[in-house]
Amino acid sequence: MQSGINGKIVYPLCRVGGLAVGIGWLWSKRRDANDLKLISESEPKNPLEISAALLFALLFVVMLIATHFAIVYLGERGVYTLATIMGVTDVDPFIMGLTQATPTLTPLHVASSSILIAASSNNVVKGIYAFVLSSRQTGTMSLAFLSGLAVLGLMPLLI
Repeated sequence: MQSGINGKIVYPLCRVGGLAVGIGWLWSKRRDANDLKLISESEPKNPLEISAALLFALLFVVMLIATHFAIVYLGERGVYTLATIMGVTDVDPFIMGLTQATPTLTPLHVASSSILIAASSNNVVKGIYAFVLSSRQTGTMSLAFLSGLAVLGLMPLLI
């Protein structure tokens, strides 16, 4: 592992991840006044079905192509914009596509910055989902927590 990537994403993501785990653990230990039981109305599906694997492979190939075009034709800002957009959907194929393109097509600093942007964007979107789809208190707390993690995740780009 190169030393440049350590300072750029490994340490910041470990710090943010540790903070998230700590706060999540503390949150899970608090008492909830209205303990509700979850009733599952559907059977869980096998996540290893071939259709899921094919969809992921398709997304991976599309992200490789989109990342390549963004770098070649749009430059760094295009990749950063793509990272923000991918945070709304699925960041895994995007991140895997970046790692395949680094360092031959994507410079290391662009790839690491894009990963931080995509992860932060994904946190904000998850917070919005929680705010819209859950109770007011849980949604507000989730949105605030995930937005805070997104800001902390972007801090290395500002320093």
